[in-house]
Amino acid sequence: METDGRQKTAVVDFQRVANEPRLDDLWFLLGSKCNLACIHCYVGSSPTNDILPQMTLMEVQRFLDEGARFGLSHVYFTGGEPFLNKEILPMLEAALDGARRVTVLTNATKPLEKAFDAAVSLARRSEGRLSFRVSLDHYVEARHDAIRGKGQFHLTVSLAVRLAKAGVPPIITATAEVFRGNPMSSAQCESRLRGLFAEEGADVEVKLLPAVLEMGSQLLRIDGPKETPVLSDDHLASFRFDKRTLMCANGRSVLKRADGALRVYPCPIIYEVPAFDLGGSLAESFGRAVSLTHPACATYCCRATGPRGTCTNA
Repeated sequence: METDGRQKTAVVDFQRVANEPRLDDLWFLLGSKCNLACIHCYVGSSPTNDILPQMTLMEVQRFLDEGARFGLSHVYFTGGEPFLNKEILPMLEAALDGARRVTVLTNATKPLEKAFDAAVSLARRSEGRLSFRVSLDHYVEARHDAIRGKGQFHLTVSLAVRLAKAGVPPIITATAEVFRGNPMSSAQCESRLRGLFAEEGADVEVKLLPAVLEMGSQLLRIDGPKETPVLSDDHLASFRFDKRTLMCANGRSVLKRADGALRVYPCPIIYEVPAFDLGGSLAESFGRAVSLTHPACATYCCRATGPRGTCTNA
C-alpha cells in the first residue's frame, strides 16, 4: 500500500539481540467465550461465541517451551474471559515456571470468584510475579453496568478489593469509555478510580486505555470504522514515534482457529485476519515483518501520545 506513490506503509521487523530474536512478551488468547457480552468488546465475546476455541494446557506449553528459547520475559493470558478456561490455573503455573512475569486479564466476576482462593494462593507463592489486570469501564456504577450488565460493577469492585486485601493488588484497566461525555482529564479519571478503591481500604494501580477498538461488538454502536491514515515511516517520524516500541517488534500472540490450528499473530488486538497470520510457530513469525495496515495500528497502537505510543504492552 502506498500513500502518494513515494511513501510506503511502515513495516516492523522483530527485534534481535546479538543477531538472535529476543521475545519480551507472549500473549495467549485462550478463547473467545466469556460469561459477559460487553457492548464494546473488540472480540465480540459472549457466552456463546466460540470463534476462537479454548486452548489447552498442552497447546500453551508448546509455545511456552518455544518462547523460552528466545528469552521469554512476560506472559499474558486474555480472551474472552481466561477464568472460563478449565485449565487456567495449571496454565498460570506453567507460565510462572517459564517466564519472569505473568499477567492474566479478567473481568473479575463469577469465573474469578469461583477460582479466587486458588488464584490468590498461586499469586502469593509467585512472590509478586503473577498479577491480575481487572477491567472496569467507569467509576460510576450505572455507566459500567450499561456496558457489562446489571450488578457487574459491584461484583468486579468487590473482587478487586478482595485481591488487594489479600496482598495481590490488581491493575485496574479502564477503557476510553470513562471519557465518554466526561470533561475530566486522564489524571482526574485515574484519581477517581483510585479513590473508588481507597474508600474500601484498597490500594490499586490504574491503567487507562487510549481508545475503544472499532472492532467486534463496538461496530454495532457506531456508524462504521473511521477512515484511518496510512502509517508511513515519514508519518511516524513526524511525531517522533519509535516503531521499535510496538508490541509487534518485541512480542507475539497465539490463538486457536476454529479449525483447531494454532497460529501466531503480531498482537492480541488482531485476530483471524489472514494478512496478519505469521505462521504456526514463534520462530517462523520472527522472520516475517509486520505491515502497519490494520486500522488499530493507527487508531490505537500508534496514537501520538509520546515516544512510546499507546500499544497494549506500554
